[in-house]
Amino acid sequence: MVDLFLGKVLVKNNKDKDELDTEREIILRLQNRILMLFFGSGECEKCQDFAPTLKDFYKKLTDEFYVERSAQLVLLYISLDSSEEQLEKFLKELPKRCLFLAYEDPYRKYMHFLFRIGAERDVRGAGSAEGGGPASGLLRPLARRRVGDLHAGFGLLPQLAGRGGAYRQKLHDERGVR
Repeated sequence: MVDLFLGKVLVKNNKDKDELDTEREIILRLQNRILMLFFGSGECEKCQDFAPTLKDFYKKLTDEFYVERSAQLVLLYISLDSSEEQLEKFLKELPKRCLFLAYEDPYRKYMHFLFRIGAERDVRGAGSAEGGGPASGLLRPLARRRVGDLHAGFGLLPQLAGRGGAYRQKLHDERGVR
């Protein structure tokens, strides 16, 4: 899936809106990771309701307190927002370390077409996610419910990633550490 973004500019959801714009930066950030594409909109009530779950899910799978190999997941927000202001407002609800395509990037609309997500003003497809793994192929569509399932049972992520990383909580439980 990395090759979908080579030659594109990905923006970090941080204060400075740092850009990943070289092939090397894109490869280093995305290769051998699970890439979750989140198609959403700040105008969509379902997306607004889903954002806190997604944020918590992402935090628990990228924070070394919860998992041993925290860099396995990359979240990329593909906006269905109708304005740049709406995009900026909704980014505040998403994890700080996620990436996104800039509002003016025409590739954003192409991604909607590629993954058969609703038209710009038709947000029926909003709130959907796609997952791609280290094999660079599409794993499977992940609906809001599926992310909720993964969020509720973290034991599924190593299977999804095709890796056997142990979770810190499990280690803490086995060792009796609280």
